[in-house]
Amino acid sequence: MDYLNSSIDSGFITSLHRISGKGIFHSLVECCRDKSLGFDITGDSDLTDEEFLYGNTKYVAIVSVNNDQEGDFVNFMFNHGIETTLLGHVTKGELRMDDHSYGFISEYAGKTA
Repeated sequence: MDYLNSSIDSGFITSLHRISGKGIFHSLVECCRDKSLGFDITGDSDLTDEEFLYGNTKYVAIVSVNNDQEGDFVNFMFNHGIETTLLGHVTKGELRMDDHSYGFISEYAGKTA
């Protein structure tokens, strides 16, 4: 986590959010809410959608990087033995996983996911 925190200061990482006990979906909504953004992600084929989105998983943090730096970030993490999964990308407000819509970020304003 030290590398991730220092990478924010240098502009390499645009955002970092620790995944809470409420799961990835809740954490993604928290990440997106302030700027009214959304996400389009791919689930984990080893887990049910429910487990992946709302359960306690092996995932620790959600990291956003600039598209131009994504490859460098993934290579750095790999070279340092840090397991990384590419979830997807940021959208203009819709919340999607595996071609299924979970609505829009505006529906979650002021609510917990």
